[in-house]
Amino acid sequence: MEVSLGHNAYQKLRCTFPSLDLPSLQVLRHQVQELSSITVIKYHCCPNSCICYVGAYADRQACHHCNAPRFKADGSPAKLFHYLPIVPQIRALYAGRTSAARMRYRSIHHDDTLGDEDGTICDIYDSELYRNLRNSHLPHVICAGLIPGPRKPKEHDSFMYVVVEDLAKAALGTPAYDAHDDCMFTLRIYSPLKCGDIPAMASAYTGGKHHGAEHPCRACPIKGIRIMDSNNLSYYLPITRPLGYPPQPYTVATLPLRTHSDYIRQAKEVDEAPTQNERKRLSQLYGINYTPIVAKIPGITFPSSFPYEFMHLLEGSIKNYVELFCNAFKSLGEGVESFIIMDRVWKEIGASTLKANATIPASFGRRIPNIAEDRTYMTAEGYLVWATMYAPILLRGRFREERYYRHWVKFVSLVERCLQFSITASERRQMRADIHEWYTEYERIFYQYNDERLPTCLIIFHAWLHLVDMMEQSGPLWSYWTWVMERYCGLLSRAVTSRKYPYASLNRRILEIQTLHSIRSMYDLDDRLPMYTAMYASEPQPSYQDKTHYPEFTLLHRCPTISFARDGLDDLRRRIAVHLATRYNVNVRIASQVVPESVTQWGKILIDDSDVVYAHMGYTRREENRRDATFVQYELLVDIHARRHLVEPEYEPKTFFGRLDRVFVCELPANEAIGTTQPVSLVLVDVKTCNVSQDRYGFYEYSTYGHSEVVDGTSLRTLVGRIMDRGKWVFVRRSGMLEPVDYEEEDD
Repeated sequence: MEVSLGHNAYQKLRCTFPSLDLPSLQVLRHQVQELSSITVIKYHCCPNSCICYVGAYADRQACHHCNAPRFKADGSPAKLFHYLPIVPQIRALYAGRTSAARMRYRSIHHDDTLGDEDGTICDIYDSELYRNLRNSHLPHVICAGLIPGPRKPKEHDSFMYVVVEDLAKAALGTPAYDAHDDCMFTLRIYSPLKCGDIPAMASAYTGGKHHGAEHPCRACPIKGIRIMDSNNLSYYLPITRPLGYPPQPYTVATLPLRTHSDYIRQAKEVDEAPTQNERKRLSQLYGINYTPIVAKIPGITFPSSFPYEFMHLLEGSIKNYVELFCNAFKSLGEGVESFIIMDRVWKEIGASTLKANATIPASFGRRIPNIAEDRTYMTAEGYLVWATMYAPILLRGRFREERYYRHWVKFVSLVERCLQFSITASERRQMRADIHEWYTEYERIFYQYNDERLPTCLIIFHAWLHLVDMMEQSGPLWSYWTWVMERYCGLLSRAVTSRKYPYASLNRRILEIQTLHSIRSMYDLDDRLPMYTAMYASEPQPSYQDKTHYPEFTLLHRCPTISFARDGLDDLRRRIAVHLATRYNVNVRIASQVVPESVTQWGKILIDDSDVVYAHMGYTRREENRRDATFVQYELLVDIHARRHLVEPEYEPKTFFGRLDRVFVCELPANEAIGTTQPVSLVLVDVKTCNVSQDRYGFYEYSTYGHSEVVDGTSLRTLVGRIMDRGKWVFVRRSGMLEPVDYEEEDD
């Protein structure tokens, strides 16, 4: 089911292996559904997906939007909406011991921290929204069904009706078995968060206006303005309005937030308007079309339950920045500023972006196309990778004025902080101030307080002013972005095998995924039915770990043992001796006597909470399109008085970069000469150093290699990539990976 094995392939499997006595696909699907205890509920819906015939529309015989009949000529429904009840799927998660233990994530999560001294937020459970529910509520989000196409619904609430009814009943409580404690308990289900891009949230959940309306923001009551004497009917959201417009009553620091009571009251006023004209007036005044049906779901709070989704916010913001820089944004040009990058320079940036893919490790993100020539296939991940890793290097010195680069760096800094797993109260206060400063600067540079440039004041930029409020009310941004949904849609798209009946294929795929997930949970089959495809080997692959001395490293891919005499690696042996001499404070001659005749070599080193680094000379598997992951950042203690022999040594950490050529384990016997009383195992790495310098922006760059040296594995900090920019290699690190080394003083 999870590998998209088709009907014909399964039939061939039965014929090829008749001794297995495999059931037919129909029988197998029936058995799986019985095991999962999940039953599909089918509701009639419009053939164009305008409405679902439930609730107030249950007795209708035709769609009041498109006039399509509810039934075909033979009396069968024109189209069906397949709904998977939520409660049985949640019950299944508690029925198995393993999944029931996972469902205790909230109970073992650290206490809510908003009231603590540092006010750290690192999960949805630390948000204001959850604090209002924390007495007995545990939110779950699962796939409950697919609204069939070919068009988007005219009334999304009619499809949400069955979900709302289900969640309302589930909030009251239903008996369930907890395999972890081997007891029955009352299961209550709450779904306090909804996520989606700005248009989807407006049409599907909040009942709000679209992003070009006069009041498009669901978080605050700001009023948009239009371009005077223009055919452009869209509204825009500048904080500082142009001359000739009514003054803006708010500043970046005084934007008021909507409250749940105000939102519901205003929506009710719209619903109860006596005339259509009054309804339209109130709708435009409040930015609300009607009271959404999701307001009936227990735990839903406006606007906290509908935060701006960061993935699409990020994608749209960076995309617009790129178009502004390359003079492709709505034919606005640069006005009185000079932020547009010359076409020749922009082409160089695009070419450098494409070439850099080979020297950026695959674990840092996907390959980025030539951003100057083709952005058709740029995704949110692609824009994020380019903005945070490529652009800060490639845009150095490219603008005609330095202040535009500084503005871009401010934006990138905000992006990186928004992606943090946790954030304290003091960090949020600083971020709020920095967002205000960045946005004010954005308006001054790109909007220029000119009504003709109002299209730069889009809601995706305005929404940044609410990000800190969303963190506090709804949790960190990573906890409700839609990267998961995008991946789930990708999983479903591979199941569309019929062009004539695509939605039947999708419905079956969803049912199979959810039933298999329930069976896996109910019967503790994680080991027999792994969620992700894995390659099974008869024996586990060899690895090396030393949790006592090297707790942060795991060595992988064992290579042939290095024999210094046989392999002609006397230089490597000498470098090991130099390292041991420094390590044990003896001369090189004594250290050379301790070096063994051979060492065990490994091809890869896994740094915990980081990446896998490949040894340039040790890892022999070389694919033609492999991306380089052999360069590292490491740190050593350096005597700052090394050139002054009469001064007492004083050590401080210094950053180095180089290519990791080899990683190996050196077994040293007990030896009085170096002061060891028992055998010692050292994880050592042989590094080809780079002659690094720092530019005025703080980036490390090099053009030539230095000497090779052997250092201890604990000196490694992280994997790094490289970007060739204007004749020099510039190192790039993945955001959040760089931390200072903690050196412990050894007892004399």
